[in-house]
Amino acid sequence: MFDVLVIGGGNAALCAALMAREAGASVLLLESAPREWRGGNSQHTRNLRCMHDAPQDVLIDAYPEEEYWQDLLKVTGGLTDEKLARTAIRASSTCRSWMRKHGVRFQPPLSGALHVARTNAFFMGGGKALVNAYYRSAESSGVQIRYDATVDSIELDGDRFVAARLGNERIEARTCVLAAGGFESNREWLREAWGQVNGEWVADNFLIRGTRFNMGVLLKYMIDAGADVIGDPSQSHCVAIDAGAALRWRHLHPRRLRFTGGCAQSERRAVLR
Repeated sequence: MFDVLVIGGGNAALCAALMAREAGASVLLLESAPREWRGGNSQHTRNLRCMHDAPQDVLIDAYPEEEYWQDLLKVTGGLTDEKLARTAIRASSTCRSWMRKHGVRFQPPLSGALHVARTNAFFMGGGKALVNAYYRSAESSGVQIRYDATVDSIELDGDRFVAARLGNERIEARTCVLAAGGFESNREWLREAWGQVNGEWVADNFLIRGTRFNMGVLLKYMIDAGADVIGDPSQSHCVAIDAGAALRWRHLHPRRLRFTGGCAQSERRAVLR
């Protein structure tokens, strides 16, 4: 039996697996995607927004905690858990040394991008390089990794994890970390979250640029099992794009977008906030 079972294969899952292994635990990581598509939406990331009180290697000037917090309030309309947000903000000031230890490299933004040179540390090679660095470090440290390993359900004993189920296979572990992503690839759930405007489903105008493996299976399973729900399912990062783009498109540019919005075929515009 493994000490820690990590379900998911993106940034959060990999960080959990690496830190558990550093603490001496035996770790199995299950990634639902095949190896070539591993990493979830983390492979589309390009930078990390970092709090800092003085210039650092790839960051200029300062970006203090309160300014970071106020920026977050603006983009969420105030719908933010302050305790969780401030915990993440403060950790952003110290996490890069740990990331470097696991092979992640940083670079300044392209010239002329002064507005992000103060706030954002860019991954050299983008999100794909970030994910690959973490996987290399995980493999070399002894984390066992399985691809094409889609977990269907979780076996619980009250509030206690017992096992994960992959079809007829059952995997027990002493501890489980669920980091299997959201539901941005699940069109039906997106419809439910965004509703209708003038009789049309808003989500039908979304062109999904991220991973196709984030169907929200375990998220829904845990919600139905009584897990606490935090956050707003209709919050997202959206941009306007060519209405003629394919329904699912990838690798056009390394930006972290869960899904995108543009014009429907009827030429009516979806306004996403």
